[in-house]
Amino acid sequence: MKKRALTGEENRKNVSAQVLNGYTDTLSKMINCKTVFTHDGRNRAEFDRFYKTVGERFPLLSKRAERLTFGDGCFVYVIRGNNAQKNIMLMSHHDVVDGGEGWNTDPFDAMIKDGSMYGRGTIDTKTPLFAELQACEELLSEDFSFDGIDLYIGSSNNEELCGDGMVLATRYFKENGIHFDAVFDEGGAITAGMVPGVKEKSAMIAVHEKSRYMYRCTAKRVQKGHGGLNQSANNTVSQMSAFIHEVENSKIYKGSFSNEVRGTFETHAPYMPFPLNIAMGNIGLFAPVIKKVMQKIPQARPMLSTSIAFTTISGGSRLDPQIAAQEVEATMFLRCVREDDLYEGLEKIKAIASKHGVEIEEIERDYCPPTDYRTPQFKLLESVINDVFPDVIVSPFLLVAGTDARRFGEVADNIFRFAPIDLDAEQYASVHGANEHIKIKNVGQCVCFYKQLINKYISALK
Repeated sequence: MKKRALTGEENRKNVSAQVLNGYTDTLSKMINCKTVFTHDGRNRAEFDRFYKTVGERFPLLSKRAERLTFGDGCFVYVIRGNNAQKNIMLMSHHDVVDGGEGWNTDPFDAMIKDGSMYGRGTIDTKTPLFAELQACEELLSEDFSFDGIDLYIGSSNNEELCGDGMVLATRYFKENGIHFDAVFDEGGAITAGMVPGVKEKSAMIAVHEKSRYMYRCTAKRVQKGHGGLNQSANNTVSQMSAFIHEVENSKIYKGSFSNEVRGTFETHAPYMPFPLNIAMGNIGLFAPVIKKVMQKIPQARPMLSTSIAFTTISGGSRLDPQIAAQEVEATMFLRCVREDDLYEGLEKIKAIASKHGVEIEEIERDYCPPTDYRTPQFKLLESVINDVFPDVIVSPFLLVAGTDARRFGEVADNIFRFAPIDLDAEQYASVHGANEHIKIKNVGQCVCFYKQLINKYISALK
């Protein structure tokens, strides 16, 4: 007879010290692989060691699941269910940033001390990946029925460098008509202090992330004659400088409250002190005042509108700096909350460019539509979080960083960015910094979370 998965409460009670020791042993071996992606492939042996470790530590998954490979290391396991109605994707990348300075331990030699494991990737994001793989391994060992879904577990080898791993994977899914009911990636976590005035911990689920657009801006020399004798003040350098200055000082993007930003404040309003609770609970009424305050806070401003940054500029010759540049090129990097807002402002930027003799060309578009946090899929995720972490506020939010999940915009109905990691301020600061670490207790909770998520998804189909 098929066995049922344990509930979240049962799982929490059944993660014994012995089981946790097994978890940390496997996780430490994954951490010890220096999977820092480089374009010259210098760490290839470390990646190979990582893939060998995964194969050895999750034998049932390796035997029973189909394994797809994309590029030079992105992998996706597929567990086929009977009468599959939905495709579900769990994902966490396995590449990490390099160790850096300031560590009290070797970042690539996992160490357990004071109830935590220290090592690069313990948070970002080998622990979630381990938990996803371990959850599936345990469910397979329990003869759990995956009826109703095809479950995918994906992991990119070059997410930290905005690489092509999941780009290639999603291209494959699109070409083969594989569409996902939901994708679960990293991006949000459980932490305190993310919302002003709220002391309680919040499980922040990113239902959207700011999208990325790159534009090539070019100023070309129009004057004729000998360049060294024709040093007009209105040359390509001054044209480009004037264009950049005007764009940066024109306040082109005014900002507004997207649904996910509204959702963050409205969800937390009951936990805020007076009068913040009144203002945030009636954000439509107080929006002008709140927006004005947020525009003055560097961390909050990006949540409201498209941001503009000129990231590179080049032109002329260093060998002969007396000669005016025939052409000056700058890169303009825009990150938007909504694409229509970006394009509306872009028309104003183009008008400024025309005035200064600058041409603009789009060279990269990377947009992922938002997910509605009022869907049954979000509510299901919320219920799983409440099962495993019963004392946290569950809230949608807008992620201003970037994840591999954005690659799934055309092949998924719901995209959620949340890792079940309970972070304190010190852990939060250690992401991409020194002394990155995860609490051992939390490792067990992560496995429980993914087992419960899979179980509830299948139950919801019945």
